[in-house]
Amino acid sequence: MENAGRRDITSQAEETSAVELSHNLTTVTTEIKAYQSIGGQAIFEIGRRLKWVKENDLAHGEYMKWLKESVNMNPTTAQRFVKIASELPNRYSSTDLGWKALYEIATMPPEERDNPQQLDSGETKKPDEMTVRELRETKRKLAAAYSENMANQTLLTQADKKAQKLQAQVTKLQQRDPDIKQVEVEPADYQDTKADLKAANEKIADLQKLVDDAVDDHNQRLAYELELEKAKADLNDLEVKRQNMLKQNAQIREVQKMVKSINELLDNFAMLRNRLDTTMLPDESSLVQGLTEMADKLIENGQVLHDDLAHPYRG
Repeated sequence: MENAGRRDITSQAEETSAVELSHNLTTVTTEIKAYQSIGGQAIFEIGRRLKWVKENDLAHGEYMKWLKESVNMNPTTAQRFVKIASELPNRYSSTDLGWKALYEIATMPPEERDNPQQLDSGETKKPDEMTVRELRETKRKLAAAYSENMANQTLLTQADKKAQKLQAQVTKLQQRDPDIKQVEVEPADYQDTKADLKAANEKIADLQKLVDDAVDDHNQRLAYELELEKAKADLNDLEVKRQNMLKQNAQIREVQKMVKSINELLDNFAMLRNRLDTTMLPDESSLVQGLTEMADKLIENGQVLHDDLAHPYRG
């Protein structure tokens, strides 16, 4: 008879779960006491009515007093009944679980409430098959796994931010123009050569004027013939010197252009050396070999040029 009464109440609870509850506190109180008398299967209906009384203020601001005096229930237990009724689906209302087990299930993550869990004993059970102790053990494991996952997510986020910051710094460095000044290199005797050339041109102009005057002054040609021949000889010597100076000046300009190009090459070489991380290159690779050969050529040719400048060959 008692089991039949439980089935009747359960059936009635399922049929009336969507029915609006009474606003009469006495009626609700009586219903709660009736469900208390039949145990675990009425937990959902008790929680539903407790929530109804609190939300609609049927006790007129004296909810705690009403719980203690009329329903004989402490606030913590009442809150747990409300949690069960609010969180768990109706299918749990047909179980034989007590309110403590149902509360443990109601406070689990929703996605884990139907998943089988492995216990410390090695058994695998679904939450509605566990004892209260097993449910609490499972919740501790889930909480620890969640905390570990959150910690890992935090570490990944920090690492990602650090990587982004470093990448931004690398990009900024790559976009920055190198602070390298190009300096025109002028041979030490360039100004002296330039002055000699100017003086030669001026002297040539003077001698040319002398020749012109001698030619124009035909009447004095015989008198100045010896002097004219000497002037012509000097002019030839000066012309040879002028031609040599022009060739030297042309060579100087050509060398200046080459020096500028070499400076640009050295600037690029300096940029390569500053940016290149040799520890990142694979040993014995063709790139390492190529860079080594290039450096050897720079050293060899630089030494030859240094020796030539120190001991020039005059022929």
